Amino acid sequence: MTGHSESAPQLRITWYGRTVVGKVRTNNEDSLWAAPVADQAAREGDSDGADEVAWPGVLLAVADGMGGALAGEVASSLAVETIAEELRREIAEGGLEATSAPELLRDALVRAVERANQRIRKEGEKNPQQRGMGTTLTVIWAHGAGHGEVAQVGDSRLYVFRGGHLTQLTKDQSLVGKLIEDGIITEDEAERIAGRNIILQALGSEEELEVVHQREGLQAGDLLLLCTDGLSGVVNNTDLEAELRRGGNPHEICARLIALAEQRGGPDNITVLLGKVEKV
Repeated sequence: MTGHSESAPQLRITWYGRTVVGKVRTNNEDSLWAAPVADQAAREGDSDGADEVAWPGVLLAVADGMGGALAGEVASSLAVETIAEELRREIAEGGLEATSAPELLRDALVRAVERANQRIRKEGEKNPQQRGMGTTLTVIWAHGAGHGEVAQVGDSRLYVFRGGHLTQLTKDQSLVGKLIEDGIITEDEAERIAGRNIILQALGSEEELEVVHQREGLQAGDLLLLCTDGLSGVVNNTDLEAELRRGGNPHEICARLIALAEQRGGPDNITVLLGKVEKV
């Protein structure tokens, strides 16, 4: 089995992402990345573009930083930058190609996340003001005709909107997420529980890192939604689905989702990244 199927339709992704401070915080510790893997000029931050999902593909990522002063901003920025740099390096060195087996592609993305973790820790050790900084990370690497590799640490989310229905592809690595997974509380109860923002894993932590990974199929018509909990923490999945059903291009949908989060108080930084999958 290979990471590329010649019989699958060629796809492209049109994306738009925006990150805002919200209504309460004074600085933005979120970061996003959306760019072709081969694009060495790409930078994190608001992004608007389109590219074919052909090797080496497109990288979409969001990160929610934490730490004193500007440390969270540094951690989230390092996370998304490092993922892109590491994948680009492995491809340039010949370690990965379009026909690489799925497990090799998966392992490459996991290694990139682990190296981001190491880089954040080292930066924190060098600068006392940044010691203990960390970040969540959710990333999808769409690298072939019909597949994407997904990796996650923390509680930033990836959804797919397909056929009028929204599916959450990631599970929150948070205290509340664990309680839901274990059947101790329901999704509705989770919306009212205290400590919803307590996460069980973060890049930069001294704890041993366990990168959650999976492979997801991509279809023409899919709408990928990546977001930090500045959106998902105040807008539940039912309301997100209703908003996506209203339709529109990624710019319009992104603006509506951010406005909705702000209407509900905007207590945290809000980052929304949308990728529309289409046939070439």
